[in-house]
Amino acid sequence: MLKKSIHTMIITMISRVLGLFRGTLVAYFFGASVLTDAYYSAFKISNFFRQLLGEGALGNTFIPLYHKKKKEEGEERSREYIFSVLNITFLFSFVVSVLMIIFSSYIIDFIVVGFSEELKIVASRLLKIMSFYFLFISLSGMMGSILNNFGYFAIPASTSIFFNLSIIFSAMWLTKYFDIDALAYGVLIGGILQFLVVFFPFLKLLKTYSLKIDFKDVYLKLLGIKLIPMLIGVFARQINTIVDQFFASFLVAGSITALENASRVYLLPVGVFGVTISNVLFPSISKAAANNDKEGTNRSLISALNFLNFLTIPSLFVLTFFSKDVIRLIFSYGKFNEEAVKITAECLLYYSLGLLFYVGVQLVSKAYYAMGDNKRPAKFSITAIIMNIVLNYLFIKNFQHKGLALATSISSGANFFLLLIIYVKNYVKLDLKNLIFTTIKITISSIIATGAAYYINNVILKLVIFSAVFLLQWAYPIYKYRERVFYKK
Repeated sequence: MLKKSIHTMIITMISRVLGLFRGTLVAYFFGASVLTDAYYSAFKISNFFRQLLGEGALGNTFIPLYHKKKKEEGEERSREYIFSVLNITFLFSFVVSVLMIIFSSYIIDFIVVGFSEELKIVASRLLKIMSFYFLFISLSGMMGSILNNFGYFAIPASTSIFFNLSIIFSAMWLTKYFDIDALAYGVLIGGILQFLVVFFPFLKLLKTYSLKIDFKDVYLKLLGIKLIPMLIGVFARQINTIVDQFFASFLVAGSITALENASRVYLLPVGVFGVTISNVLFPSISKAAANNDKEGTNRSLISALNFLNFLTIPSLFVLTFFSKDVIRLIFSYGKFNEEAVKITAECLLYYSLGLLFYVGVQLVSKAYYAMGDNKRPAKFSITAIIMNIVLNYLFIKNFQHKGLALATSISSGANFFLLLIIYVKNYVKLDLKNLIFTTIKITISSIIATGAAYYINNVILKLVIFSAVFLLQWAYPIYKYRERVFYKK
């Protein structure tokens, strides 16, 4: 697992760094303004639908059922099942994309109530341009899940590189012709590129394709049944960002942009570490669950959680204690002024408090899906979204944008602990003592590294010293135990 995770993480890291550079360019050309608020609002809506199918519910539901079907009915029937699911994905995504174009103004009216009428018109236009991004990213995400299942993790992970390059190109060379619309065209072109990157390897892997949909397939019906609670769960997790947008639309101009930029920074370790490791781990947990191998599940999950903590806890300390330094380094160029730095850094600080929980949710949710349990993650996600809405309402008056970020962190923590406690109670007795002990050691190492770097003024040198001090404390254990350092019985 470790070797595959590291290879995929390198690719994902490149993509996320490009994503940050993309955000830097948007900040350079447009600052934190009403136009960027409109762009990020429209993008969040199209991206929200992507999370439902492109990278979320469908792939997670499909993979365990694919393994069962292959075991019971053989290779040929399982391939036909792949084609049926992909064809349905195409039809559904096409219809939703068309509906987004038709009803874009109504969607914008509902999501960002606090926008002026002029700004709503801009956001609606941008959403129309980006609508078919959902079609291409849904197909890309589904094909990527299938490639992951066959052990090809690098190709799906690399798709975001092309997406980011598309927006970077649009920001640098098309903005002078199309203004803010250039970014929306970049999103659409990026979605097409992501689809093409996985489409050809997918065809090479399966060697053929069929447009047939076998509606009589029992597993297709079972997919639909299991997909409903999964969709509810993913919907609830993603609606948090939409809820934040709703409340932020009533705040000063640039608040939505500040939340978006801060979330992109704190989601860097989530994407690089959490999503990567959970995607690599998911097929092996699914197979262990199918064989009722509880010890294998325990070992895989605890080692993955410890590895995640090793990567995430130091990230949490950096983003919390050095938030303003990080934001200034990434975004403080062009029209992105010092006030924008201040509010973005404040958002980052409060988002970062929930980083460990948000990453953990990505992984533990996968463990539920591997067990065929889609209902509990959905219930816990709904609980978290209700908590987030209530906390947003309570915090926004006194804490403004900071309150929205803090509410997200608290609700993520509640979601994580519900998932972990109920999983241990109902499925596998995880070695939580090992997890807690390793977490404490990593936290102490992070505290020491923070103290060593805290009073250094140069941000690059500060980050280098933090990383060096932290890694030096773990150099010998990793050298001695290798991968076993994250799970020693």
